[in-house]
Amino acid sequence: MFQILSTYFKIIQYQICYYFLGIFAVLDDLKNRDKNKFEIIKKREKVAVITGGARGIGLEVVKKLVQCEMHIVIGCRNVKAGQKTIQQHISSDASIEIYELDLKSFTSVKSFAQQVLSNHDQIHILVNNAGVMFVPYEKCEDGYEAHWTINYLSHFLLTELLLPALKMSGSTNEHARVINVSSCAHEASPLINFGSISNSQGYITNAAYAMSKLAQLMSTKYYNKTLANTNVQVLAVHPGVVNTELFNGTLLKMIMPWILNYICKTPEEGSRSVAYACISPKLEGCGGYYANCQPTKYLPYADDKEAQKQLYDTSMVMIKHFLKVNE
Repeated sequence: MFQILSTYFKIIQYQICYYFLGIFAVLDDLKNRDKNKFEIIKKREKVAVITGGARGIGLEVVKKLVQCEMHIVIGCRNVKAGQKTIQQHISSDASIEIYELDLKSFTSVKSFAQQVLSNHDQIHILVNNAGVMFVPYEKCEDGYEAHWTINYLSHFLLTELLLPALKMSGSTNEHARVINVSSCAHEASPLINFGSISNSQGYITNAAYAMSKLAQLMSTKYYNKTLANTNVQVLAVHPGVVNTELFNGTLLKMIMPWILNYICKTPEEGSRSVAYACISPKLEGCGGYYANCQPTKYLPYADDKEAQKQLYDTSMVMIKHFLKVNE
């Protein structure tokens, strides 16, 4: 009974926390609307890889990278549906490939990476975009909770697998970039308990989502330190409060779906800060966390060096059997 009551009160606490975070995030989006701008810069013959690039924010990012004349590789669960969407929304002369990618499966992530590397010896931009939000408890194929697996750990694996190509593709004057699409929701995260990441007992979907986004930000900061002497930079981006399919199934969407059109960014508006992080020369050689095309505040815990190292080491243990691309 005590465990049930404790979980119930924690759920209420998270709901309140998300409510206030959402209010402040919407106000920040409104305040900085004029700064949330993306400038097209030609990047002909450059290669960008993006997960979840066939819908929502990801599709809008792809549209912008197409305008920059980049070659784009999209990873999505349903290739046929992805191809249909791309045909409907993007010019037929755009240079785009679509491969199957199921972020619930490390085997699928590895297969996707192998396909990318077999066709491209250079990768200039990696956008870790796809994700889920507030889904019920589920253990994925490799035994880890769904938010942790899809939002963070599979993208961590993909980054590790593509990192050698990214290092070879960047230069002193133009770094290769890894963009982790995070969220201001990371500020609601509990401190990461590395011994019970996928524990179902007392599971709170809001906390699981927030923790996966905190892990993305901490990983971003750790990579920037360890890659400081390479030609790769890593950035995390909060796209804003965006009305996408991620809101499906949430209480707000069920009770007042109409309100999202008034308080949220459109996917196009949300994509601007992500595309900005991909392309802007103003960010050359810089890492960090951005929203509305400018540096923004984040949970101080993300700067904890010991926690960053523990996150990296724990993540490497979780994915170690999938790290060799050619096996």
